[in-house]
Amino acid sequence: MTEDDVRWVGYVRADHRTGSVAALAAVFATRGVNVDSMATGDVHDDAGLIVVTFRAGDRRARLLARTVERLPQVRSVLVRRAEDLGVRAAAVVHLPAGVTFVPPARAAVRWSGETGHGEPLLVEGPLVDVELTVEAARAAGATRDATVIQPPYG
Repeated sequence: MTEDDVRWVGYVRADHRTGSVAALAAVFATRGVNVDSMATGDVHDDAGLIVVTFRAGDRRARLLARTVERLPQVRSVLVRRAEDLGVRAAAVVHLPAGVTFVPPARAAVRWSGETGHGEPLLVEGPLVDVELTVEAARAAGATRDATVIQPPYG
């Protein structure tokens, strides 16, 4: 793994107006950083949360955060390493009927759903452990899944 392979999660609170997401994407594009995922969240007080995942080294991640903070429509930026246990996620996984699945013992997640009865598996916890659970479910035959990175606490 090279320095540029470090995974990051950026939480950007920005004005809810035309062009905010495009301006954010442009910062990454003009600095040669590919966005792994980008999702928008609820809008409150005319501001929305945009969650961005990307790979970069420490220096480049700090540069991206400072550049994004300078955008006129941005209110705040928080960037954390993806393996930070404070980066929380939730996922829904669908397995074929009759397949009983339990998350891996080493995954520190909360979960519900009896997959053997055709119920979806709902899982929540640190992003890295949620991803570990989704990967294990895929290996067990999961047909669909969706993961959402939760807003930071506080």
